[in-house]
Amino acid sequence: MRFFDHSDWSSVLHQSSFLTRFLIPAILAMNLSACSMGLPSEMGSGPPVGQDTLRLAQATSETGDNETAARLFEKVLVADPTSVPALLGAGNSYARMAQNSRAESVLLRAHELAPRDVEVLTTLGRVYLAQHQSEKAVDTYDKALRIDGRNVSALTGKGVALDTLSRHKQAQGVYEDALTYYPTNFILRSNYALSLAISGDILRGTAILQELVKDPSAAPYVRGNLALVYGLDGRDNDARATLVHDMTSQEIEENIQTYQALRRMHREGKPIGSLVFV
Repeated sequence: MRFFDHSDWSSVLHQSSFLTRFLIPAILAMNLSACSMGLPSEMGSGPPVGQDTLRLAQATSETGDNETAARLFEKVLVADPTSVPALLGAGNSYARMAQNSRAESVLLRAHELAPRDVEVLTTLGRVYLAQHQSEKAVDTYDKALRIDGRNVSALTGKGVALDTLSRHKQAQGVYEDALTYYPTNFILRSNYALSLAISGDILRGTAILQELVKDPSAAPYVRGNLALVYGLDGRDNDARATLVHDMTSQEIEENIQTYQALRRMHREGKPIGSLVFV
């Protein structure tokens, strides 16, 4: 996650790296794995070696070796340029390597070939978010939701995109709808809580996150989000105590400085959604 792209934040750019490890990995909720990709009709009755390479590429993607996976997906596309699974897999791999323009290109081609493929749309939405094109992301997630109104990746992504635009009330409506379908979803609840806090309802946001961190399976990002909310509320010592499980003392103090800068902006009435949600 990279969110310090505002000109007013040039003085704290170097302080953001530790904070970004734990804030809102919402994009990570959006079907990052290529393992769910099947072998639709676009593969047709192609040569077995193409199918084998596609399966190998998908398996390689699951291991996190994105560079090798991308090369394998590219091999499939040389043999079959209309393979939607290969285009989607290549797009995922490029996105994970922060090659977002390449990812956008292949995903748009996949969308042309399979306009009702929700995974293609949600992956494309994630790429738009990474490119800070939140309006495009909202439109793309809306397309996905018109096809599958309960798709968790699309619901999560749309909420995040709206929050980056500081359209927090709309984002909260999306999270609330999503939580009626997925009431135990950690990322949805965490995003909802942070959205509440940023929009002024710090008490509710804090309460939700305090409950989430009690779960033994709570990931570091949940504690990171709680620490941020404490920071926005001026509770720096509580933020330090929350981060101590996951960070060194130096990392914690760098985060505290970032919270203080966010707090100043927040109190001045400046939108901070794009600085927190990415």
